[in-house]
Amino acid sequence: MFVDENNMLLKLMVSLSILVGFVLTIATGRAVEPDGVVVQFEKYAGPASIAARSIGKHKLAVDIAPATETEKLEVRIELPITGRSTWPVADVEVRGADGKAIVVRRSGIEWHKLSITVPAKPATYFVQAVEPPGGWPDLPSDKGRLITDPKSELSFSIARWYDGRKAALSLRFDDSHPTHLSKAVPILRDYGFRGTFMINPGQQEPNSRRRSNFEEQREAWEAVARRGDQEIANHSAHHRGAASDADMEAEISEAAQAIWNLSPEKSKLTALNLGGGTLWETTRTLRYYLHKYHQFDASTNSTGMDDTYGNRVENFRRMLEQHLKRELWIRVHYHYIGENLSSSEANFRAALDIVREHEEMLWVAGMADIHKYQIERSHSSLSLRESKDGQLVFRVTCRTDPSLYDQPMTIEVAPPESWPSDQIVIMDSQGTVIAVRKAERDGQPLLRFDVVPQSAEYSVELTP
Repeated sequence: MFVDENNMLLKLMVSLSILVGFVLTIATGRAVEPDGVVVQFEKYAGPASIAARSIGKHKLAVDIAPATETEKLEVRIELPITGRSTWPVADVEVRGADGKAIVVRRSGIEWHKLSITVPAKPATYFVQAVEPPGGWPDLPSDKGRLITDPKSELSFSIARWYDGRKAALSLRFDDSHPTHLSKAVPILRDYGFRGTFMINPGQQEPNSRRRSNFEEQREAWEAVARRGDQEIANHSAHHRGAASDADMEAEISEAAQAIWNLSPEKSKLTALNLGGGTLWETTRTLRYYLHKYHQFDASTNSTGMDDTYGNRVENFRRMLEQHLKRELWIRVHYHYIGENLSSSEANFRAALDIVREHEEMLWVAGMADIHKYQIERSHSSLSLRESKDGQLVFRVTCRTDPSLYDQPMTIEVAPPESWPSDQIVIMDSQGTVIAVRKAERDGQPLLRFDVVPQSAEYSVELTP
């Protein structure tokens, strides 16, 4: 009788969904996929039934109908992260029909895969993206980052990457391992490259066998931070995940504070990678922690360079050439550098040699530097304020927080033949002359100069 009642319930839900236009998919112990979202029982094949209904943009209702089950049920939800149905996974939470937040388990590097444990009772749960602090960004279009003065035919644009480079590359190093100090940092300095070092600065925990490499080498890390040629980022305090809201907050905040203490004069905006092989349980969205501790998620779209994956150097060469062609950000990450470790020194140097071959086209920078530039550019626009013979004024409008976003942006000026590039002077609103760098694009002269990511006006004059 209990099974029949639940079947009747599901049939009623189907009828209602047709009447109100919902998307409803039903399965018994197997996957259902409304709008590309995969919903299924985890390691279980029924007879309980699960239904998923799309009830709005980035909002899903999951209906659980047990049959003879008495034990708790595990539900797995996988959100699409590519294509037209992509979800903003950092902003997703799960709530019950009573409006209370549900504890969700996620992998540190797969935040789009959610697992919840629910009682064996008929119930509805809501998976939904919540609006981030400040609202969803309303960004200027690409057309707003390019202007041409119709009178002089002088064109201005915000370069896709700093200094007009074709693509960006970040070299990430996880786990604050001793070889980062003895091998990675010195080798990067030999090449003149900047890396991002994900540290675990937490103190030794009671009853834990894990020792803190960072704590043992704190003075050396402090020296790296003082020099400022490498970037330090958040890999959580202990690299062990978290079992509650408070635990997760402590893991992120402790590491964030340690980094801020290492570089007190710098922006607090920091890359966060919660780490592979870790599980995190929280009722909150990832955005809650990112916003509160001035972090950005840097856990995805990175290629591992450990030798065990095979052919890392040649694979890196192919990837780099593809990213240069498509003008994208290529992210790679290392663990330990040295013989019989994750990556041999020879292979590490071989990859850096490839970078050097493409150095003129590639911006090699820290993850925070690159992230800042992307966000600053996407939140900026250009507008023409005044134009007359031999002089014009244009405005850069940037809507990012200058206390966090401080990576200079590059403006490119394409002068017509009537404006010889060696006679062009660019000044800020105080009349200070700005240094320019001469370049070429498709055989035509180009001028580049850097601006702080803040709203300001600049003048361009043609001198005798």
